[in-house]
Amino acid sequence: MIQNEISYYEEFSKKFSQYLSTYLRENYSIFYSCNKTLDFIVSDLENQSGITIKEEGTYIPKLKVDIVFSIINPDKKVRLILIEAKYLSQLSLKDYSQLVGYLQVAKTIDLGLLLLIQKGMSPNKLSNDFQEIVRLKKLPMDWFIDMKKINEQYNFKTGIINYLPAGGIDWIDTADINGISSFEELAEILKM
Repeated sequence: MIQNEISYYEEFSKKFSQYLSTYLRENYSIFYSCNKTLDFIVSDLENQSGITIKEEGTYIPKLKVDIVFSIINPDKKVRLILIEAKYLSQLSLKDYSQLVGYLQVAKTIDLGLLLLIQKGMSPNKLSNDFQEIVRLKKLPMDWFIDMKKINEQYNFKTGIINYLPAGGIDWIDTADINGISSFEELAEILKM
């Protein structure tokens, strides 16, 4: 069987849910949906949870996305995490740009993670150029966007994670540039 990123979505999503649930209190619920357009994913997450995520008439772009997690707190407030997955030996700035572009268009998803599903055993998870941008603290990871023409403002925060198939999930440390760098930090953001 030919392996591609889609063949790892379910395995990764289950593991990510398990890891994240250990950092959240018991009264949080975690749901996920994979490999559909965003409008279908939101409907799927609403069906799974029984909770309305988007009000009637809210525009949801028909972006084809990899994985979206729905985290529901005890007050039934929903937070979404968009995951852009890549099955590669290392990530490049182009991969991160795709995640950021999706978050800008999706607007109401305020957390995004770039996921490297590790293909092979490369010692560097990021390409040389991408690593240098991170090292020099030139990668924006905590965004505030003001759309003056339509009088909208929104913000989102990103992180980069690495998944070794049948293994664990590691975070690329981007704390110096205000990126999400651990499950503890992600859980704290979700509790806000």
